[in-house]
Amino acid sequence: MAGRSYGFLVAAPPDPAALGPLLDAVFGLGEGAVEVGLDGDVDGWRWDTPVQCAVLWFEPLNLSCQLDVYAGPTVQDPPSDETLARALARGLGTAVLIGHASLPWIHHVFTPTGGSTFASVEDLDGEDRPALRVTATQAGVAAFPGAAVRGLPEVVRTLPFAPPGTDPRLRDWTDLIGRMEAGWPPLRWYGAEMYAEDLDARDALRDLEGDPRLEALDARFRAVTVDDAGHELGADPATAPWYRLRRPAVLPWRVLPPADQEAADWLWKWVEEGAEGKPGGTDMTDLDLGGADLTRADFSSSLFLGTGLAGTRLVGACFHRAWLQRADLSRADATGACFVRAGLDDADLRGTVLDGADLVRAELHGADARGASLRGARILGADLHRTDLRGADLSGAVLRENGFKVVLDDHTRVAGLTGTVFGPAEHVAADGTRTALAGTALEDWLRARGGDVRVIAPRGLRA
Repeated sequence: MAGRSYGFLVAAPPDPAALGPLLDAVFGLGEGAVEVGLDGDVDGWRWDTPVQCAVLWFEPLNLSCQLDVYAGPTVQDPPSDETLARALARGLGTAVLIGHASLPWIHHVFTPTGGSTFASVEDLDGEDRPALRVTATQAGVAAFPGAAVRGLPEVVRTLPFAPPGTDPRLRDWTDLIGRMEAGWPPLRWYGAEMYAEDLDARDALRDLEGDPRLEALDARFRAVTVDDAGHELGADPATAPWYRLRRPAVLPWRVLPPADQEAADWLWKWVEEGAEGKPGGTDMTDLDLGGADLTRADFSSSLFLGTGLAGTRLVGACFHRAWLQRADLSRADATGACFVRAGLDDADLRGTVLDGADLVRAELHGADARGASLRGARILGADLHRTDLRGADLSGAVLRENGFKVVLDDHTRVAGLTGTVFGPAEHVAADGTRTALAGTALEDWLRARGGDVRVIAPRGLRA
């Protein structure tokens, strides 16, 4: 009876002393059943333990090491690679990766919170040790802040849908239709460019027009698509063939789902409902959408109460009249997004990019916007009461009759900030001293830093 071998890539450096007890618990073998040591350094190893774990350290990029685990033949019912990876991610508090299919550069990623996604890993030449780096992920992962977040077509292509024995000429067209019918597995994502390539494959079948096999496939294609006169993919109705004037009934490139499975399920439900033309908003309360790509998504009148949106791409997204109280938008990119009349009370906006965003009549009572970028934002008539703007960048932003009982410091940038506000603001010095800034004192503070803001009295107090 042979044993079982595992290989894991680990993001943050694990504590070797914690690995043994963690693996003891996962394998259920009792204390001391796992031997942990450095790869290649076998002196002093206890070879009689049921499980061995060798640690191979990498050059310090965004992957710290590889764990080679071997469960000997005495281990009954050893866990699957996925089960062990999930347990390691949770126990070590960092992302853990395993290989995927036959593609050596693609890995399945498991996060400490139970989510999963896929990553592209680059093998580099280290000076003294191996060097591996995650360069892209299907969903944003906190452990890899510098990695690109994008669709990974190769993950999708490893799961073909054309049945064995399909005529090679019909394989790509059959594969696309089967994928649509199945709901776009395994990621519920399919790039618009990939879809366009499949339409190119249909172009090549014109010599099969009238073939019953092609007619049957075309009928299935019509059943899972809608006619949009070529709008989605920019086809010209005057010259394009009929199939280029149709788009999938459920657009698989509308969003990139997050790593959290529950949140991904709810987001996909929203995508499907949008395909059916259902009006109104959606409820994403308390879900973890962190790391998703929601570019240009319309969430008007939706509920995002306490929702995790950390590191999410929200470029051009619309949250008109949405409720985002207590939501975590830290490090999100909401460039050009619409938050008109949105509720952002007590939201976490630390490091959030809101450049060019529309915050007209938005409520930001108690929001933590330290280090946020609001360059060129329209903050007209918004409620900025107890909003923490220490280290924030309001360069070129526009205010108009805003409540401005905000917290500022010497790192708050206001060059080009214009408009009118009600005070008083609070300034926090480097030593922690707090000073109220009202009336001309606030105007002078802003003007000295390149702002041109007039402080006005509330309407009820004007002479």
